[in-house]
Amino acid sequence: MTPTVPLFLLLLSLMGAQATLDQRMAAYMAPGLCTTRPTDLVFIIDSSRSVRPSEFEQVKVFLKNVINGLNVGPNATRVGVVNYASRVKNEVSLKTHRTKAALVRAVSKIEPLSTGTMTGLAIQFALNAAFSEAEGARAKSPDVSKVAIIVTDGRPQDNVKEVAQRARDAGIETFAIGVGRVDMTTLKQMASEPLDDHVDYVESYSVIKKLTKKFQEALCGKMGESPMFAVRGSSKETLVNDK
Repeated sequence: MTPTVPLFLLLLSLMGAQATLDQRMAAYMAPGLCTTRPTDLVFIIDSSRSVRPSEFEQVKVFLKNVINGLNVGPNATRVGVVNYASRVKNEVSLKTHRTKAALVRAVSKIEPLSTGTMTGLAIQFALNAAFSEAEGARAKSPDVSKVAIIVTDGRPQDNVKEVAQRARDAGIETFAIGVGRVDMTTLKQMASEPLDDHVDYVESYSVIKKLTKKFQEALCGKMGESPMFAVRGSSKETLVNDK
């Protein structure tokens, strides 16, 4: 039995090391430990008729997973969601929810619009309305970032190049996620530079969740490091109470 004692001690040591690592990772993802500057984040999600209901549910899971990795709050990250097809619907305003739980509940209730694909219209809406102070965006400040994440699977039926440039000129850092048979040219027209950091492609909605870690790191910052972007945004501290 004696030879088993060192092995037993080694196993205890390995288990202790793993527990310490798990605790460190849990602490990293805990609320309040995001290292990014305050951010106004708006998701712009395609729910045109080419996106099946089951696929749209996977998009919502992706949104909820990203949100769960953020430091959400009126003085930290505010989250909005714009839903679009042939028309645009502001599902969640930046001013509406103070907590992750409330945001996740709101995202769960979003339904697809199931018509055409007017991506340019959606970006224009985000620029004019979703990122406005009336909807909860903060006044211009070097200490606050503005970020848009667009998810789409098709070819827009309108022009995106000029409106996307106006959004970037307004200080909105834009990430473009393409799914399936997306048009890569228009995807690149939407995104900020460098394109390698701001354009992502997945073969289907079933694997969009693999991008979760990238966006959690981009939006929350790696341990002890700065986030990958530093875009200027806005700053007024009034949010309505969650129900």
